[in-house]
Amino acid sequence: MLNIQSVSDITAQIKSKLENDIPDAIIRAEISECKFHSSGHIYMTLKDPGAVLPAVIWRTSAQQLTTKPTVGMEVIVYGRLSVYAPHGKYQFIIQSLQDAGRGELYVRYEALKAKLIEEGLCAVERKKVIPKYPLHVGLVTSETGAALQDMLRVFAQDAPHVRLSLSPARVQGKGAAKTVIEALEGLKTVRPDVVICARGGGSIEDLWEFNDEDLARYIADYPLALITGVGHETDTTIVDLVSDHRASTPTNAAEMICAPWREVRITLNQMDYTLSNTMIRSLEKQKDRLKNMQRYLTSRQLSENLQNMSHNILSLLAQANKGMNNHIQLKSSRFEGIQSTLFAYLPENVLKKGYTLIRDRNDKLIRTVKALSPEDKVKITFHDGISDAIIKNTENKGSDHE
Repeated sequence: MLNIQSVSDITAQIKSKLENDIPDAIIRAEISECKFHSSGHIYMTLKDPGAVLPAVIWRTSAQQLTTKPTVGMEVIVYGRLSVYAPHGKYQFIIQSLQDAGRGELYVRYEALKAKLIEEGLCAVERKKVIPKYPLHVGLVTSETGAALQDMLRVFAQDAPHVRLSLSPARVQGKGAAKTVIEALEGLKTVRPDVVICARGGGSIEDLWEFNDEDLARYIADYPLALITGVGHETDTTIVDLVSDHRASTPTNAAEMICAPWREVRITLNQMDYTLSNTMIRSLEKQKDRLKNMQRYLTSRQLSENLQNMSHNILSLLAQANKGMNNHIQLKSSRFEGIQSTLFAYLPENVLKKGYTLIRDRNDKLIRTVKALSPEDKVKITFHDGISDAIIKNTENKGSDHE
């Protein structure tokens, strides 16, 4: 008959069996995660194409290392297996570590990076300018991830008036890069002012889909201004290199867009505060003048001049009221002027005045008639829609012929 045992009993048997029956081992593996604890211990994950193995280097061994372990490094380690009973987990206790060369993923990353740089896809001159005051922002990320909530919180706090369009995508696992491309493609129909492509932090495997060559080339040719915020501040993926701007995190990407709007709000609040204080000070000044006049009338008891003094008081009140109205009107005009200037230069307001934007078949903005030829197909953007057109003829300004 089997005896009833506790979890501790079973774990103790596993620990004894594992630690006594499996001898010390030398392992060749790639580091996929690496954390330096404040205690001096180093926790990491070793991997190969078929499995992962949690590992730890205790402080005394870590102090003897001649090579600093990093994610992506291929290493040869010596040590033994152990069981940590309170968590019921096994781990490999590393006693020594040597660099066996860079890991496969790191080598692939560096090779693609060099290839795209050589082709000029990472060049600064290719990158589009991020609009300073966007009113419509596209978001490409997981609809269930923490990255989305972090970005939404920033927009709600600093720029709640900005329209957000979410185009969800998978951001981890095989095939995720394809869903990101599909999500970016979907945003072309609503044409936001700028797009954020983001996901939170993770291991090199978690972020690997953002090193996909097809995704990188798609982003390099994307017609809309695009910010990437993938992983943590220390993570740099291939898409970060080809995007128009790389943010350190998803939160940082949202803050980049909201910062100018936050400054506008602060400026308007300061102007409102200054205007209110100016009005209050002016009213207090006029109030003091009236009190002084009242004391003067009481002390002199000049009844024979009462009619003249009353007239002077009324005149003074009229002047004070007029001055107050003029002052308020001046401050209000300046306030409205600044506000009008801000919104007059918004892209959609400029278009409403009758201006249009003309782009060629590659969605590139046409800035001069010299860039057009007869029979060219173009897209004309109005404030309320887009129209296709064909150029019949062109005429340079000041030219004598068509």
